[in-house]
Amino acid sequence: MRWFPPRPPLVDAAIAAVLGVAAVLEGVTSTSLPFTRTEMLVAAATVVPVAWRRIWPLGVVAAIMVVLAASAPFAHGFESGYAFFAMIVACYTLAVHARFRDAVVGAAMVATFVLVGFAIDPNRGGAGDYLFTGVLFGGAWTLGHLVRRRGEEARLLKRQAAELERRRAEDAQRAVQAERTRIARELHDVVAHSLSVMVVQTGVVRRRLRHDRPGDSGLLEEVEQTGRGAIAELRRLLGILRTDDEQLSLTPQPGLGGLPPLLGQMREAGLMVTSTVEGRPSTLPPGVDLAAYRIVQEALTNALRHAGRGARADVTVRWTGGALELVVTDDGGGTAPLGQGSGHGLIGMRERAALYDGILEAGPREGGGFRVHAVLPLPGNGR
Repeated sequence: MRWFPPRPPLVDAAIAAVLGVAAVLEGVTSTSLPFTRTEMLVAAATVVPVAWRRIWPLGVVAAIMVVLAASAPFAHGFESGYAFFAMIVACYTLAVHARFRDAVVGAAMVATFVLVGFAIDPNRGGAGDYLFTGVLFGGAWTLGHLVRRRGEEARLLKRQAAELERRRAEDAQRAVQAERTRIARELHDVVAHSLSVMVVQTGVVRRRLRHDRPGDSGLLEEVEQTGRGAIAELRRLLGILRTDDEQLSLTPQPGLGGLPPLLGQMREAGLMVTSTVEGRPSTLPPGVDLAAYRIVQEALTNALRHAGRGARADVTVRWTGGALELVVTDDGGGTAPLGQGSGHGLIGMRERAALYDGILEAGPREGGGFRVHAVLPLPGNGR
């Protein structure tokens, strides 16, 4: 079984090729580096490993030093410029791509190689040689280490950002589930009340027909029993949705008729609220009435939380015949402590609007403040 090295990256292969061209040009133009077959073979053996610099960073450094040390008795590779630049590239790559322990080991190997090489070379070894070589090789290694640190920090920040985004998505999903559970609990009361009315009215009719039309009375009795069973199942469902520490609320669910007391509470809390009703009001289904009230309530609560005391808010209830529009705006001119609010208010409003095929838009206003606009289709508008 034959073993082949992995294919080097094109960029690294190009760097090795450029160093090879530099070696040829140096051999042709230099008077101290003869252009011989032996010198070119040494040059090739020195620059070719650079193509695998990111795959084997420590191995490339070791290979270059072995070639230069082995060829020192019969070639001038140690004195050549191409070998110098090949070692600079190798030192930089070592600090960037090798494990930190290997990078330190490689730096020690290069330092030892330079010290020994200058010690045995009678033409070198002055303070200037050590300083020049140390600055270039050490500078390349230090630059590579800084680039490595910056890359690690960037990857860490990227992982942290991804983790924060994942947690944010999980929090948003939990908030959606919590809001849906809350809406389901409130709608239970609405549906249970409607069913109770139907059962009572069915019972009244059944008793009136008990003697004159016993057959119809029997059918109505079945309807009555079915309704009572449905109410019992709704109560069991509410028991599943309610948390252990939550108490059963006996207060009737509010609707748009409860807006005046709500606005009064907001004024007492410091939010200056005005309200406007446009169009001809009509009777709303209980669920839509509850959703409209909660949207206005949450929008005003958010205005109080984020705009703060002293802010001005306006509530517009617009009846267009086919839909109910709710517009809540604030000027953002109050004072509120930072960090208030859970950030889940918009989620609840959107869930309530979507439940009745409506839409909700919310965002900053031009000139400051915030605006919430909800459209809830009304029964009989063709939708």
